[in-house]
Amino acid sequence: MVGSLFALLGAGALISGAVAADPAGTVIYTVSGAGSVWVAFRSCVMGVRIDSTGLTARGLGRSKVVPWCAIGTVDTGEGPGLAPAQAPGLILKNGEQVGLGALASYSSRTVDADFALIKSLHATHVTDCLNCA
Repeated sequence: MVGSLFALLGAGALISGAVAADPAGTVIYTVSGAGSVWVAFRSCVMGVRIDSTGLTARGLGRSKVVPWCAIGTVDTGEGPGLAPAQAPGLILKNGEQVGLGALASYSSRTVDADFALIKSLHATHVTDCLNCA
């Protein structure tokens, strides 16, 4: 919502013509408008996708695809941000930690449900996969 608002403000300033006389203003509004469009687009696709191949964590930047075989353990910990939210996280077999910030919540019941789902799907995969055993 914030990205869309800034994109509209930048587009409105560029269309109004008041900024057209100033090249620096044109560049600033164009860059901020393009960045705002990117934030608005990525915020629509943010989240965690869970399927038979693994997890895909989509943030504002790049998406991180984690196959089930690469996951060592599923853990909970502090979520991103300043407020004390909890979020499930993954510890990969190579030691890398992947936070699932899109699943962060102030409600322990919500985090516990997401944690239990991911942990049970991972355990099911480990028992059924010949590569993980």
